[in-house]
Amino acid sequence: MDQQKRLLLAIALSFGLTLLFTNLVWKPQAEAEAARQAALADAGAQAALLDAGVSAPVAPVEAPPMVAAVGADGGALLDADGGVVLVAQAPSPAPAQLPQREIAVERQTTRAVFTADGAGLVSAELKGRREREEQRLTIPQGYKKLFGAKFDPPPQMNLARPVPGQAPQVGLAITGATPLLPTQRYAVTEEAPGRLVFTARQGPWEVTKTFTWTDAPASDTDPTGYLSQLEVKVRNVGAQAATGELVLSTSRAIDPTAEEAPSLFGGIGNQAQPLCRHGDDVERKTVDDEKPPTDKAGPLHFVAIDQQYFLTALWPLAGAVEGKCVLTATHKQRAAELVLPLSLSAGESVTRAFGVFLGPKELDLLMNLGKLPPQPGSALAAVSPGLEKSVDFGIWAVICKGLLFFMRFFHGLVGNWGLAIILLTVMVKVVLLPLTHRAMVSAEQMKKLQPRLEEIRKKFPDDREKQNLEMMKLYQEAKVNPLGGCLPLLLQLPIWAALFTTLRTSYELYGEPFMGVWSDLTSKDPTYLMPLALGVTMIITQRLQPQMMDKSQAFMMTWVMPVFFTAIMMNYPAGLALYIFTNNLLSIVQQYALRKYLQRTGQLTAAKPAGAAK
Repeated sequence: MDQQKRLLLAIALSFGLTLLFTNLVWKPQAEAEAARQAALADAGAQAALLDAGVSAPVAPVEAPPMVAAVGADGGALLDADGGVVLVAQAPSPAPAQLPQREIAVERQTTRAVFTADGAGLVSAELKGRREREEQRLTIPQGYKKLFGAKFDPPPQMNLARPVPGQAPQVGLAITGATPLLPTQRYAVTEEAPGRLVFTARQGPWEVTKTFTWTDAPASDTDPTGYLSQLEVKVRNVGAQAATGELVLSTSRAIDPTAEEAPSLFGGIGNQAQPLCRHGDDVERKTVDDEKPPTDKAGPLHFVAIDQQYFLTALWPLAGAVEGKCVLTATHKQRAAELVLPLSLSAGESVTRAFGVFLGPKELDLLMNLGKLPPQPGSALAAVSPGLEKSVDFGIWAVICKGLLFFMRFFHGLVGNWGLAIILLTVMVKVVLLPLTHRAMVSAEQMKKLQPRLEEIRKKFPDDREKQNLEMMKLYQEAKVNPLGGCLPLLLQLPIWAALFTTLRTSYELYGEPFMGVWSDLTSKDPTYLMPLALGVTMIITQRLQPQMMDKSQAFMMTWVMPVFFTAIMMNYPAGLALYIFTNNLLSIVQQYALRKYLQRTGQLTAAKPAGAAK
């Protein structure tokens, strides 16, 4: 027993040292390295521009036009040979430089700022109570909050942080032999409530970008307040046919020190991902500075940037179009580009309409795109782009949607998502009650077989195959399923995984508080009280169960696994820890009640007190 205690102490110390190393050494080093790589990337990009000499296109120097010199009588002057004397014509004055402008637009859901350089968004700050960056509290701050301290809320979520030197959010470019730059300066030709028109001309291209929107309050089901419509008209004003590619982009600058990649002990992470839906597939790109952008061709439904609980999306209103999407994911930038072929003869024009969404990834909100009647003067409801596919539940999609359904139902009853998780736990426990009953009866039957199992182990100490064969014969004779006691746990594991995925993905629970200190059920518990309570209840649960294994296996299940599981849960969502903690409490009560029931019905013999006569 002393050896087991020493082993337990060593395991606990190892996990403690692992957590200290992760938070005090590895994490700061990783953040410093990310900042260093970002600085190097910036320096490399600037050096490449200087080496290539492409900082600005240089127009060719043209000779001034020549005209005939005019004499006093109004006739042309002739030289000695009878030729006409030519003189240089004074150049015409250069066209007036367009002013750089920024136009602020206040909507009920968003505070937006448009720029004339690229005719796009340089800011799109959401206004909702929960539409904020993730709040990260240190351990001391967590305990201060536990005792009533107040902290300033995190900044509002901004979905249009510009990338220096590149197109703004919802920017446009034309590539090819006669390009239109993504930072081309536009003239603001119309500025009215719910409408903004930009016009630019470069080479043979004349481009008009028209933004329209209908103001509406924030809603959990109506996406109108987060939508706008973009109409793009491109006209060839040149004397010859022109070809190229029309590129519309969603992009966002990233602060590498504010992002974390998901890891086993580091939590769920918060990295944004560019994505596009081509055909029936949704392509995502993870962060990697060394890999080139990802190209996908086919019928394109939408391009987007998934900011974990928020989404920036762009899609053709007429339905999927043939083209390609280009996804870029570096430590300082995420971009998803919609690339369409463009070919116009002289004087010809083409007009395309797009929908733009900047808002939370509320599942009902995204599913209602294209299903609600359009607002007057808007075609936004013409087609559904399938933005709900940006909510990535993975292989647990069916279970995740079921959990969300019941949590919404319970939230409608009690008005708190933490209580909704507790009621969900109770519901699952009640559903699994018959299986739990059979599992406990099976465990008690296995307990009665322990002496005979020990005899088999002693009889064949060096022959594991023979041991297993004899044990299986014994199980068949006693009509006992050795895995029966594990069935309830095996059924709970997919629910835990699905709830973890739901908390990591669904905006419905983002920023939702529980009992004050847990201000966000999708974020970790800053006090670590919930994971520690979870570990204690897990040990108690294992201690109450009938021991069906040898001492070393029982030690692993009773002590090592709870300690390991607690270490993992330290940086995982508080909502998941709340579910497992509640489940453990219910299991303790359930085991006590079932044991009493089995004793009363004669299915279980009450344990004799220590020292009683045999």
